[in-house]
Amino acid sequence: MATTYSSAIAIDPLAQMRWSAVFAGWFVATGIAILLYGAGIALGFTAFNPHNAEAAAKGLGIGTIIWMILTWAASLFVGGLFASWFDGRADDTMGSLHGITVWGVAMTASTLWLALTLGQLSHEHKAPHGDRAGATAMVDNEPMAVLRTDVHRTLGSQRENRPDSQTEKALIAALVAGHTDTARAILIAQTEMPTDAATMRVNTWLPVANATRDQLKSDADRLKHYAAVGMLTLLLSGLAGLIAAAFGGWMGSRHIHRIYHLRRYEGRPFRG
Repeated sequence: MATTYSSAIAIDPLAQMRWSAVFAGWFVATGIAILLYGAGIALGFTAFNPHNAEAAAKGLGIGTIIWMILTWAASLFVGGLFASWFDGRADDTMGSLHGITVWGVAMTASTLWLALTLGQLSHEHKAPHGDRAGATAMVDNEPMAVLRTDVHRTLGSQRENRPDSQTEKALIAALVAGHTDTARAILIAQTEMPTDAATMRVNTWLPVANATRDQLKSDADRLKHYAAVGMLTLLLSGLAGLIAAAFGGWMGSRHIHRIYHLRRYEGRPFRG
């Protein structure tokens, strides 16, 4: 006697997770996310105004946060919906669990990808061009670039050989930290410059060193702000995705008859 698939589900004593449905739902969610991220990038370039870069950057930052949260929610909702449909059971609880599992797989894969990306970037930053990368970072800080150039020229003019990079770094660090006595001692030890001349030279460097310290503090504050915003965005995206995936799985199981209402399975044993 022919029985519907839902009838076979009704007599199943123990519902089980179907991982094939979970991974299929994750693939669907990934595809939707790629499409939405691509659309967001296109809209961002369209809205960018090069004549008002500061306002455009602020608007893009807020828009990016909102778009990321919406993308996670929308893609995982669809992923949970399809996972429930691929599972093929009219079970609200199992539908929600399949959606939540899709969310868990997506979070794990995204975290691994982010960790690998950051690790690769860190490796490229350190070697084999670590000194060049550090020099590039210093150029972004204009006062630091000016101070480093002046220190290099001063040490080079007082010595026959090329100035030692470690000595330059120690002298710059002492100046930026405000340790004038240490900076003067390093300068005298490396150049045999008279004390009065060394004191005058250090005092000449102090305004630039103070500007460098202020710039470094500003950069650190900005980095801390970006890190906090990024972590908050990840938290909100994760929560929105979790709720959307669970709801999508629940809704998919509630409307499973819309997918299988024309299909019948005769004598097919139920498989969890």
